[in-house]
Amino acid sequence: MSSFSHTALAFPPQPKPDPISHNSLLTVITSSTALTHLKQVHAQILRSKPERSNSLLLKIVLSSCALSSGLDYALSVFCQIQKPETHFCNKVLREFSRGMKPEKTLLVYEKMRRDGSSLDRFSFPPLLKAVSKVSAFIEGLEIHGLAAKLGFDSDPFIQTGLIGMYAACGRILEARLLFDKMSHRDVVTWNIMIDGYCKIGLFDHVLKLYEEMKNSDMEPDGIILCTVLSACGRAGNLSYGKAVHEFIKDNGIVVDSHLQSALVNMYANCGAMDLAQQLYDQASSKHLVVSTAMVSGLIMQLHPHILSLVAGATACIETW
Repeated sequence: MSSFSHTALAFPPQPKPDPISHNSLLTVITSSTALTHLKQVHAQILRSKPERSNSLLLKIVLSSCALSSGLDYALSVFCQIQKPETHFCNKVLREFSRGMKPEKTLLVYEKMRRDGSSLDRFSFPPLLKAVSKVSAFIEGLEIHGLAAKLGFDSDPFIQTGLIGMYAACGRILEARLLFDKMSHRDVVTWNIMIDGYCKIGLFDHVLKLYEEMKNSDMEPDGIILCTVLSACGRAGNLSYGKAVHEFIKDNGIVVDSHLQSALVNMYANCGAMDLAQQLYDQASSKHLVVSTAMVSGLIMQLHPHILSLVAGATACIETW
């Protein structure tokens, strides 16, 4: 009995729990449907420090962008990533520039600059998009200078972004200078420049640039036609507005609700309520935006049929 009491009992060592694999964590992040889930995975990553943790943190950043429009948590996680690779940063820049708070894109840019992360030609379009949305002219100038320093300012996508940035910041002359220097302009570039003129009330420039576009064998899309019709209506240029309408019909351009609304608005703003009413009556379906355009025109003209149109627009809203 005594010999037994002095015998050391040997127990097998307890196995250490296997660390959660990278793929398992990635699966959990991808399937998360709430920000609280992502925060739990985030805590697990910080505790276990798995391999390729930067890629997991990046996935958390991108997933949290989809789950929360605030982006505060996404930004805080991104700031924990040590010197993220450029292609990772570009993904974050794109997500932030599309979000409800595009100004936070510039905070990502500032971290990249502090960390010494390099920027490539894919970094600049989302940055310029964000700058345009918040009209951050000083930051836009800095980004333009950096793009030029790195030799990216001849890239057509970056040139288009720069034109949009200057136009959005009210620097239409600088935008036009860059526009004229471009060797190739796509329909997006033309749209940005035409819209820039329209927003600051230079309606004659809108029409001149629209003619220049057609002469260059570039086909205008519905967005550009809406902008040109808006310029015609605001300038009271009924004859040109009619010509644009004829162009639409002659070229078989599909008239969706937005283009139909632009036509109704143009005729109403030019005082041609009979033509606006005719278009409205011919519409196969009274879409909300078209009904709203017609009601607005009638309000301006104090038309006696306004009450019936208001009732029609209300019905559209209720079935929207």
